[in-house]
Amino acid sequence: MKLYVHDALYVASINLFGTPEQIAHFLPPNLDPRVNGCFAMTELGHSSSLQDLETTATYIPETREWSITSPTITSTKWWIGGAGGTATHAVMVSQTSIKGTSYGLAWFIVQLRSIEDGRLLPGVVCGDVGAKAGRNGLDNGWIQLTDVRVPLNNMLMKWMQVDEEGNVSPPPHPAVMYATLIPERISSLSGIKILVAQSVTIACRYGVTRRQGPGNPQIIDFQAQTVNMLPLVAGIYVYMNTEKRMEARWNRLQIAAAEDPDTYLKELPDIHCISAGLKAVGTWWGSHAFETCRRACGGHAYSSYNAIAGHIDDWGVFTTGGGDNFALIQQLSRYVFTCVKSVLSSNGQDANCFGSAKFINNAPQILRSGFKFPDTPGSYSNLKNYVDLFAYLVVKKAADLIAQFAQEKKKNPDTDVWNLFQSEMMRLGALFVYQYIFELYLEELEDLKNSSSADSQRILPVLTQCGLLFAGDLIRREVMDSVLEDGCMSREQSQTLRRTVYQSAKELRANVIGLTDAFGFPDFILKAPIGRYDGDIYREYFKVVSSAPDCFKTPYFESEVKPLLVRSQL
Repeated sequence: MKLYVHDALYVASINLFGTPEQIAHFLPPNLDPRVNGCFAMTELGHSSSLQDLETTATYIPETREWSITSPTITSTKWWIGGAGGTATHAVMVSQTSIKGTSYGLAWFIVQLRSIEDGRLLPGVVCGDVGAKAGRNGLDNGWIQLTDVRVPLNNMLMKWMQVDEEGNVSPPPHPAVMYATLIPERISSLSGIKILVAQSVTIACRYGVTRRQGPGNPQIIDFQAQTVNMLPLVAGIYVYMNTEKRMEARWNRLQIAAAEDPDTYLKELPDIHCISAGLKAVGTWWGSHAFETCRRACGGHAYSSYNAIAGHIDDWGVFTTGGGDNFALIQQLSRYVFTCVKSVLSSNGQDANCFGSAKFINNAPQILRSGFKFPDTPGSYSNLKNYVDLFAYLVVKKAADLIAQFAQEKKKNPDTDVWNLFQSEMMRLGALFVYQYIFELYLEELEDLKNSSSADSQRILPVLTQCGLLFAGDLIRREVMDSVLEDGCMSREQSQTLRRTVYQSAKELRANVIGLTDAFGFPDFILKAPIGRYDGDIYREYFKVVSSAPDCFKTPYFESEVKPLLVRSQL
């Protein structure tokens, strides 16, 4: 994790916000290996609410320096990975002040510790935030600065420039100053394929090894187990595809930032918002997946020796780090709301949505046509039907909210409509994410279908099955109320969908070992006896437990219990 923070946050921020000259200066090919960077954004009193951050960077023209200060207790940089003990440098976001005028946020390179002996530099105070629910190997810390001086050029100036006299060239779009959060949020999806996939592998292997009940069946063949576990396997494949395609899009945009800035600036708001929503919905789903895996293994998953409990502890950071999920999903919701409102208000004439929101250009037609889930043979085996269903639910939910906002404002102009409908706005964001991940998955299936590779044709049926199962399961668990409220399915169709999910999970069960083995985790990575590749789970589990320190010791008897039993009479 310390290397991740340095590479994916510190180095990536310099590459994203620095000029070519600054990149060459701060990240030379022969960069001193003693330099270890961190990413100082969140603050004690504001978390990742960027507009509220208080750390200040005041330009001093006489010395051509910035004075960076933490003016209040709430401005203390908090939860900064690496700052507790190891980071020597930080990319720090601060409010800029030049000649008494505030120019918003900018990013600064600030040295925290000596690379010679690790001692804090003058004006810098850092400490560790202490014990956490998980990831205690990472020294998350806090930072307070008092008039720490850094040169003018330590402000990263790719998008916002300040010259020696203090003249400012502002960024072309406010979103460019937040772009470093995009790859971090996309990378949170990698946690699904790295960590969630491990727990799912362990739980599925345990499910095919453990036998119980009349006839001694494998417990994964009980319907409750099958219907709970197989959608998780399917979901991992859907989210892996989402991450792959989002990474590819972001990489293209990074190239465009240098070669075609207009394209970069046009697409940035969309990828900024969809990455926020994907991070929120994806990591919430991860939390659901972990708890499902724990329950699927009974008491054995409560043991620290079987990894799942540790995964749950470590996962909590994903739902808050890089932006709290409740804030991020609303960021996406506002974007979707604005897109739909713009298109509907112009009756489709102002249809300029693109990227994840391009289907919203058809919002007037979508609303006029409505959506009834096809009630024909094979309709539940066509992923396009699910994509269209989610698209309709997004547009209908946004249109309803637009009308409700206007109605409430008409009754009372002072009404805080955003808070009044906050829960429904968050639901709008989740629906949008579901539409997007299955649209991307449908594109992947089309690519496989059109591929000349024999391997692509062999895996196409089972990957299609994964997409259908995950889509049906999400509708069944998460959005069936909206589906029924908006008349997209009849009562009988909702029952058919539920039965279809059960049957699809049962059919995918035949491939559960192949699908989880394909994640590629060897036993020494899983570190879970009940998830052993060879299925010899009990012998190894007992060996691990009986080899643990103090397994056979009764630590309190001699010191606490025995004196009470044999004490002499007074």
